[in-house]
Amino acid sequence: MFKTLSFNISKNIIRNNNKFLFQRVNIQCYNQSSYNRFNNRHQFSITNYINDPKKRNRLALIIGATGIFYILNQEKAPVTGRRRFIWISSWLEMKISNYTYKSMLNETRGTMLPQNHPTTKKVEKIFHKIVEASYKEETVDRSQLDGIDWKIHVINDSRAPPNAFVLPGGKVFIFSEMLRICGNDDGIATVLSHEFAHQLARHTSENLSKAPIYTLLGVLLYSITGTGSFNNILMDGLLRMPASRQMETEADYIGLMIMARACFHPEEAVRLWQRMTQYERRSGLGMRNVEFLSTHPTSEKRIVNMQNWMSQARSLYEQSDCNVPNSFYQGFRDSFTGGIIEPAYLAWN
Repeated sequence: MFKTLSFNISKNIIRNNNKFLFQRVNIQCYNQSSYNRFNNRHQFSITNYINDPKKRNRLALIIGATGIFYILNQEKAPVTGRRRFIWISSWLEMKISNYTYKSMLNETRGTMLPQNHPTTKKVEKIFHKIVEASYKEETVDRSQLDGIDWKIHVINDSRAPPNAFVLPGGKVFIFSEMLRICGNDDGIATVLSHEFAHQLARHTSENLSKAPIYTLLGVLLYSITGTGSFNNILMDGLLRMPASRQMETEADYIGLMIMARACFHPEEAVRLWQRMTQYERRSGLGMRNVEFLSTHPTSEKRIVNMQNWMSQARSLYEQSDCNVPNSFYQGFRDSFTGGIIEPAYLAWN
């Protein structure tokens, strides 16, 4: 029989050194479209439906209803205007997110900095500037942001790879190794605005909304090929992975524009990804990050994208009446620190 959809809260998100590139959210919905045969009985076959008029009409009705449902649940993403399919309600998204949040608190127990720690307060200040700046964007649905209880969690664990994510409902996680790569306030803003963009664009709901579609496609493919493993590889390469990379790229773009509105220097986004590329090479992970097989674009691809979007981001930065003396201070500080956060800033308790 077909296995039902399962929401897998992976406990490898902290330890797995192969997945550190800004995980979108640690709610992974796997549609397991494998089919178990029981003495070849009740085997689903598309040819049976095509040859049988009643079954054929029923199949046409299902496909037609699915198409109408898909069209009626289209909506535009903020900032980019990309049309996408979302049917998951906010309350269901929150239900799943709350479960994930409890799991994360258990996993990070003993490594989380207190809320009154200087580093936590610093990250919180930067994040709140990003949230405030998002209200300046006309295409943002402000009702999605009103009433959210944003909470910052800084994880001090040198064994964990650099990572950051925002759970639906405003729970923000950022790891100490990511802060070291960020280097300065603008670098931190780059990471936080990217993760905030995922929340703003409801990418978690978009991901969950697609899961039943992938399952149905898996059923159809299985009826044709008779194998589940090949179907999963095919759908990963042609559907799931490209869709994930598209959302990551969209979050990069939205985040860059919002951080510019918040008066953080957009050029730092390029420098951050250059530092990330260096980290990947030092860690021996650069060669493994083959884009076709990855949920994220390569760091090199992200750098090129950021450079292509930079003129637009600079324009937003200049329109936001940002404090000019602050930019001089930032450049002055970076010239002495090399763009690396001062040791006192990472003086963990």
